[in-house]
Amino acid sequence: MGFYDGGIRFECKKCGNCCNVQGYVFIFPQDLDRLVEKSGFTKEELERTYLSSVDGYVVFRDRGDGACIFWDPIVKGCKIYEARPTQCRTYPFWKTLLYKKSKWDEETKTCPGIGSGRLYTFEEIEELKNKL
Repeated sequence: MGFYDGGIRFECKKCGNCCNVQGYVFIFPQDLDRLVEKSGFTKEELERTYLSSVDGYVVFRDRGDGACIFWDPIVKGCKIYEARPTQCRTYPFWKTLLYKKSKWDEETKTCPGIGSGRLYTFEEIEELKNKL
C-alpha cells in the first residue's frame, strides 16, 4: 500500500514557500496560452521578458534570488495567480514528492498547507500527479 492510498489533505496557505525555492518553473503550451489569456501580457512580452529556455524546455526566467519571477515579496503573493502554470497548480502533488514517503515528509516541513484543508482522494492525486 502507498502512503497516500487513503488520500491527502491539502489547502494552499499562500505562504509563498514553494515560490521561493531554487528551481525551474516549466511552461507547457497550455500554460503559455493561459498566461496570454489571463495575465494581460502578449506572447511576445512573455517570451522577451519572462521566459527562458533550459535544455530545450521553456521555463520562467531566473530572478536571481531563487524566488519565482512572478512572486511579489511586498504583497506576498503571485502576480499571475489566476494564470499560474500547471506546475504551480498541481503542487504539492508532484511525482518527485510522491514517489517515496521520505520525500513527502521532507516537503511537509516547508509547506504548512499539507495536512490541512480538503481531502484529495487517491484518484485525484494520481490525476494531478500525471499532469506534469
